[in-house]
Amino acid sequence: MIEHIFVVPHGIAGGPFVAIHGWSIGYVAVNGFFILSGFLIAGSLEHRANVASYTASRVLRILPALLVLAISSTLLIGPVVTTASMPEYWTSAQTWLYPVNVMLFMDTSQGPLGVFGNNPAPGEFSATLWTLRYEVLAYIGAAVLFFAGFARGWRAYLFLLVVATAGYLVIKFYSPDIPVIITLTLRLGTAFLLGMLMYSARHRLPLLPIVAVFALPIWYWMGSSPLAETFLNLGLASILFWLAFSKLGGLPTFANMPDWSYGIYIWHYPVMQTLWHFDLARTPLGLFLWSVPLTFLISALSWHFVEKPALSWKQKFRDQNASCRRL
Repeated sequence: MIEHIFVVPHGIAGGPFVAIHGWSIGYVAVNGFFILSGFLIAGSLEHRANVASYTASRVLRILPALLVLAISSTLLIGPVVTTASMPEYWTSAQTWLYPVNVMLFMDTSQGPLGVFGNNPAPGEFSATLWTLRYEVLAYIGAAVLFFAGFARGWRAYLFLLVVATAGYLVIKFYSPDIPVIITLTLRLGTAFLLGMLMYSARHRLPLLPIVAVFALPIWYWMGSSPLAETFLNLGLASILFWLAFSKLGGLPTFANMPDWSYGIYIWHYPVMQTLWHFDLARTPLGLFLWSVPLTFLISALSWHFVEKPALSWKQKFRDQNASCRRL
């Protein structure tokens, strides 16, 4: 959200507005998300150890809220914020392909026809959804490795992490023109595997950000070198899991908050674009003050009325599977 309060009023041409040696806060946040996701998915695989239950859990977590976004973007919000005429909007293939692209994790860089056409980031309804295709690829890859027996135990995850990191660095140093889907798969897959390793080795690791003390200065010293990202991820993981599991001297950690995170992720960008479109907020500060409460409100509604009810089907699915096995 911090990254995008600058993108929405200024567009993407000027590059990131909050960055160190070219490493933007958005770039770091995406890596952090995949580290956390790998940690949680490793736990999901370990506790379920069943392909059907694992698949159902992933589908129920991602698709219901995404379907609401896809329908809303086309039928409710799009007609209000498009610069196209209504006949053009409703008869355009682009309009009707957008929800399909969203649900199939394809190209979401442009929304329905003409949406936010006069914004500094024209046409983008929720371009931030690009990370979902890599998240789904990580889900599939993790399941294949786990159920095939290749990813069991911290040594296996460490080996896979080293191989993925080496592949990513070779491409960044020697094949920078390789298709971006390969580069991003390796970049985010490396972060995801780091999270899986952290879960598998969690009882062996000290709950202190010791690694970050050494890794982050090395990252800063290396500047924009691709190798710096390896140390960035190590430092980031060290800090994230220390914050997640330390008691912080009894300070509130908000561990029992409802899980609004997915709603915040999928809705914050269209909320900001809409605010700019209607001239309600056209500066980073204005977007921050308006978009945070609005996004949290929409995310809360998404969680309580869409995501949480959908997730309740996970237990029903597990019970049904257990009954089938007994039969």
